[in-house]
Amino acid sequence: MNKIYAKDILKRVFKDDYKISSRLYGGMMNVSYLIEDSYSRKYILYIPNGKANKLVNRENELASQRIAYNLGITSRNLYFDTYRGIKINDYIEGKSLDKYEGEIDYQKVANILHIFHSSKELCPNDYNPLQRFFNYEKKALSFQPLSVRYYKSRDFFFSYVPYLEEHYQKVASHNDAQRSNFIVADNGEYYLIDYEFAGNNDPIYDIATFGNNSVDEGEKLLKAYCVNPSEEDYKKYYLWRMFVSLQWFLVAISKHYQKEGKATGFNFMSVAEYFLLNCEEAKRRFERLFVK
Repeated sequence: MNKIYAKDILKRVFKDDYKISSRLYGGMMNVSYLIEDSYSRKYILYIPNGKANKLVNRENELASQRIAYNLGITSRNLYFDTYRGIKINDYIEGKSLDKYEGEIDYQKVANILHIFHSSKELCPNDYNPLQRFFNYEKKALSFQPLSVRYYKSRDFFFSYVPYLEEHYQKVASHNDAQRSNFIVADNGEYYLIDYEFAGNNDPIYDIATFGNNSVDEGEKLLKAYCVNPSEEDYKKYYLWRMFVSLQWFLVAISKHYQKEGKATGFNFMSVAEYFLLNCEEAKRRFERLFVK
């Protein structure tokens, strides 16, 4: 249904002066296509995958996208159907950091996050990570019981929730600032795309999401972002890193049972295992430094 409707949108936006150049792979939430108009200008068409619209408030996403665009850190949006979640954005010539072969400039990544976190205009919504987590957990549990390993890490994280609440800051946050959402443009500038999960949250949460690829990469970004990270910064980083991994573990379990792997090219049970291992690594580092 959405693919058929998307063709109508393309005709409306570009008339008949467009072509679908290729399918783009990498995201778990959308099926994406590279579009070219008659002037060889490029755009990305996003079509939500499976149950993605149930995870995302599109009105909030659009508002956050506009904030980021006005700050100069993301691409322009041309079209946004907030009911179906279909959107068209300018394409940034370059590569996402997960496909970039050069050396990552962690300071440029940190600068992008500082700009968004310092926005005078907050997002229209709070991210509410714990409430979101319980919703994801309830969904995953509707498909299967969860493992002892999961509960061991979950219980450890929740024992430190009072600490996170005591040291919580609220700023405009991306909340999915992983490598695949950072673009290194051909001119060397960095941009941050995809504001589906944007909402006000603690700034260290964005550092933690960058650690999706590895806990080490999140640590490198933390050092660039904070210059001289404090003990509190490190504690919050490892705890939020655990949380993000547990959250994506739950999402991956649900996506597996909803049979979304074929459309996205992901083996979601492997994705779930990856995030559980990532969580356990963050937990080990926290315990080594802070648990006597």
